[in-house]
Amino acid sequence: MNERINLYSSSLYDVAKEEGCEKEVYESLVLVKGLLSEHEGYIKIMSSSAIAFSERERLIDEAFGGSVHPFVLNFMKMLSKKRVFEIFIKAAEEFEKTYFKAAGIERATITTAVELSDEKKKEIADRIAKATGKEIIPLFVTDEKILGGILVETENTAIDASLSGKLESIKRYIGKV
Repeated sequence: MNERINLYSSSLYDVAKEEGCEKEVYESLVLVKGLLSEHEGYIKIMSSSAIAFSERERLIDEAFGGSVHPFVLNFMKMLSKKRVFEIFIKAAEEFEKTYFKAAGIERATITTAVELSDEKKKEIADRIAKATGKEIIPLFVTDEKILGGILVETENTAIDASLSGKLESIKRYIGKV
């Protein structure tokens, strides 16, 4: 199944890249993925052999025609025709990984003990972007268990500058002495 997901997502990415519309395709995939996550029954209908493909195609056009990139619309139709529509979300996630890597984009979960102002959030995201050399898509989380400081987690890195992390480090050090 993973091979099929990789094949479909990489094929979609290659076509989008060739046409220079990776960002637009990515944005459409995010939109559709969000909607499908909320309506799981739609996924079953789009893979069902009990419903003629022409009807499934009409439903896709009605729901998404004009609101998503044509490549994504055709991608959905192809998956439906092959009755593998259930892989759409995973294929969209694989497309995102490929797109992010090529575009130098990285998600970062930034945890603080208290809620930060928008200005402070922007400052922190900018600092992380500068340090990583990548565009950052930040997700700010508040967790009072870290007591203070900041915890930054990306796909490849974790930086624990939290008070609880420092206390844990001291505790481990004392345990070794």
